[in-house]
Amino acid sequence: MIGSELASATASGVNPLWTVHNSVYSPAAFEIELDRILRHTWTFVCHVSELPDTGSYMTTQVSGDPILVVRTGPDQVRAFHNVCRHRGSLVVSQPSGSAMGFRCPYHHWSYGLDGRLMAIPGEQAYEGSGFTKEQAGLVPARLEVAFGLCFVCLDPEAPDLEEELGPDLLRVLEAPLGRAEYEVFHQATWPLQANWKLFAENGRDGYHVPFVHHTFLGKASPPQGYTLFPTGHAVQQATWAQEAVDEDTWQKTTQHLLPGFQPGEGWIVNKFPDLVIMARTSVVEILSQIPMRHDHTLYEVRVLGLKGDSDEQRACRRLAFDTWLQTQQPEDKEAMENQQRGLASRSVRESVIARGAEATTGMRGDDNRLRQFWTTWRAMMGLDRNAL
Repeated sequence: MIGSELASATASGVNPLWTVHNSVYSPAAFEIELDRILRHTWTFVCHVSELPDTGSYMTTQVSGDPILVVRTGPDQVRAFHNVCRHRGSLVVSQPSGSAMGFRCPYHHWSYGLDGRLMAIPGEQAYEGSGFTKEQAGLVPARLEVAFGLCFVCLDPEAPDLEEELGPDLLRVLEAPLGRAEYEVFHQATWPLQANWKLFAENGRDGYHVPFVHHTFLGKASPPQGYTLFPTGHAVQQATWAQEAVDEDTWQKTTQHLLPGFQPGEGWIVNKFPDLVIMARTSVVEILSQIPMRHDHTLYEVRVLGLKGDSDEQRACRRLAFDTWLQTQQPEDKEAMENQQRGLASRSVRESVIARGAEATTGMRGDDNRLRQFWTTWRAMMGLDRNAL
């Protein structure tokens, strides 16, 4: 960062740590983040209900690495690098499915659900080379599950998932996710032409709600308090206002309560670096992403209901999602992509996150959750400014 810019920020009376320089959204920053943040934290990949039976699988990317997630038994889900040990081809190209094993399409090396290399065409040709099938199975990736949420971490030395989440966040997630069995009933993926951090920031930015979501959420979701946890994660309490909808909609969207909730109650969880989980009365929404480039992200939406819901219960949860949550997504997308275009400026190079006094609790419109994100980002990046 240019010294005169830092001096200007300081001279203006704004703490330089309460400004963000556009350089952090650059291609160079993205490459460093892959190595220093994204490969060392636990990345949400799916919900266990997406893998209902032994042999059910899905493919994804974690920090640019192709990953295969598969149910290997009634009580076990595992992850592997989706790369054939022979010539580096993807073993599985389909986004999801069910299989008894996996066969690379290039030279037909075959792997079991447990990743073992089972068969090689013309295996005898390897005699005397020192090659053994036992040493050439799919490379496993760390996968751990918390309350049905599956996470992958590429760093073998990173703390386990429970330690990264921390006791405070685990207590929040336990009610409702730990008190019932859930399943995904709606899923969508769409491209976001924006840096991955803009989504992470947007999920922590309560200031935008009455302006970006003015058609509904401004009156439907009154400001509530938030709490910052020492782990870099946060939770914001959220409520639904009954007067924002007609009586029939209110009754249908609040009658099938999630465990631990009363009508109108909810919260928004921010797990560093970029996972957002929203629980509101009768439905849970998981917002995650797959960073592809510095300015391109795949945005993923999953909506959970209780396993075993009747058709009527599921219809009410779907109505709750449509009414209270789904309207936000295209509005946020437009705001984030508009911000990405503005960050291309070479003349206006800093933005400000100075709302609200420093505190671990406060109200939705404060910037403390944003400043917490950047504090954790700096620590992992080894930087003393929000700049590259």
